[in-house]
Amino acid sequence: MSTSLTNNTKRKKRPSSPVKVSAVTEWTDYTGILELFGLRRPTTYHLVATEPALKDASISLKGENEVRGKRLFHVPTFRKFLDSKREAKGS
Repeated sequence: MSTSLTNNTKRKKRPSSPVKVSAVTEWTDYTGILELFGLRRPTTYHLVATEPALKDASISLKGENEVRGKRLFHVPTFRKFLDSKREAKGS
């Protein structure tokens, strides 16, 4: 008698890996942006979507047939953008 095995197990959600950021960090995920600049995930994604200066400040590492991916943000571009906002406010 032949039985067919099916995989009915649910995938466990993997915990996110710890993020270590410093002054020389070039790319990080949103938890690094939170740690460096205090910007939470919705704010980070909103800025990337609406600010022309941040248009190319993120990259998705999602594979072609994958449902989920990893988005990284370019720290120097975020730093430059936030500095420009501070300078504009101070003028």
